[in-house]
Amino acid sequence: MNTLFLIVPALLAYTFVLVMFLKQAKAGNNILFGVTLPAQAFNDSAIKQLQINYKKSYTIFGIISLFSLTPLFFLSDYFSMALIYLFIWFTAFIYTSKLPFKRFHHQTAVLKREKDWFVGQKRIIRIDTKVNILKNKMVLSPYWFLIPALISVSLIIASIQDENILLKMTGIASLIMTVVLFVFYYAFRKMKPKVYSEHNDINAAINQAGRRYWSILWLSMAIFESFNAIVAYTILTGGSSSDFTLWIIGIVMVSLVPLGAIFFVHNKVRSLEESLAISNGLGIITDDDEYWINGSTYYNPNDQSVMVPNRIGIGTTVNMATRAGKWIKYGGIVLAIAIILPLTAFAVQSDNTSPYLYVEENSVVKIDYPMYDFSFPISDVQEITLEESLPTGFRTNGTATAEYARGHFSLENLGDAKLYIFKNSPPYIFIKLDGLYVIFNDQDPASTKAIYDELNALKTK
Repeated sequence: MNTLFLIVPALLAYTFVLVMFLKQAKAGNNILFGVTLPAQAFNDSAIKQLQINYKKSYTIFGIISLFSLTPLFFLSDYFSMALIYLFIWFTAFIYTSKLPFKRFHHQTAVLKREKDWFVGQKRIIRIDTKVNILKNKMVLSPYWFLIPALISVSLIIASIQDENILLKMTGIASLIMTVVLFVFYYAFRKMKPKVYSEHNDINAAINQAGRRYWSILWLSMAIFESFNAIVAYTILTGGSSSDFTLWIIGIVMVSLVPLGAIFFVHNKVRSLEESLAISNGLGIITDDDEYWINGSTYYNPNDQSVMVPNRIGIGTTVNMATRAGKWIKYGGIVLAIAIILPLTAFAVQSDNTSPYLYVEENSVVKIDYPMYDFSFPISDVQEITLEESLPTGFRTNGTATAEYARGHFSLENLGDAKLYIFKNSPPYIFIKLDGLYVIFNDQDPASTKAIYDELNALKTK
């Protein structure tokens, strides 16, 4: 039941994105796959074949994407894990959904240049300046790897006197990872140059830029892993080694961030290869398609408009050549991460933390639970009852799954209530305060009865 709330939005997003991209197989306003073509081009057999292949590609993509949702059904008893998987699925789905479109956009653009299907004013984009800049890009110095190495060594030294073997392994594992990433850095730095064009300058530019991008990646990953080691060391020394929330977030970060970074750099290098290899060494003949990178990203430094009509899908998109456009795009990504990470952390913690009720010496009842701690004097209690069922209601600020409900709720005939309950483990302790009900139970009915007896005895004193 928990996963139903996750599967529904996933299916809605899946349907919307898939329909949007499948519609691109049909030309609109003389634009196919983000490429402007003259009317006669749509009768060309090569274009028709591209349209057929495009539909097949997205059909296969749709089947694979839909199948990749099935793990949510197996995580029905682990809401936080299902939520993490959903966020990962969303990120992967949105990113990969563009890849077939980009591939067919590139093939169509190549066909357009081969058959001189330019629309409107033609112009030549000179790339010799860009080639010279890329040729002179320097690979990062190997000495930068001293930063993660020193961090790892510092952790090893700090843990020498400690008996906890995990502390020692934190620094050692970090140092080993730094060495492994340095080996990758060295291998990519010395990799054999590839031939992309008959022009040596273009080959040199692509190879040199690729080496630089990969060198930045391996160094960044080494520094990232060393900072993860610092976090792990802090958790262990702080006595929180059993904190499941911290460890699961760490595992997800360590596993997914490097994979995402590798995928990003790989596609960046591929994009550079495609954009330069098609040139004649001096320039590229183009029209207004020049301003649409991969057919979907608008980049026009001559246009001061921040928002422009989208070429694919509906609505508008930002002009990435403007400062405001960059702030909107990257700011939106940062905002999404800032919302998702705390939400995921809270979900993991909710799945692995139970509310704890106890009475202090001054007869104050306290309920400990992350973000929803609550306390009240026993003298404020108007009534305490033990009930076998719960009234219906809705959540106003809290968390609720098929197994538990914690936080602020509004209940039928009771009004405002604070719930700290396991839904399928009656009985429930109803504590009536002034204008508020507090409802609590333990997963063990006997424990709930014992808590009720203790509170009732205090109330009747």
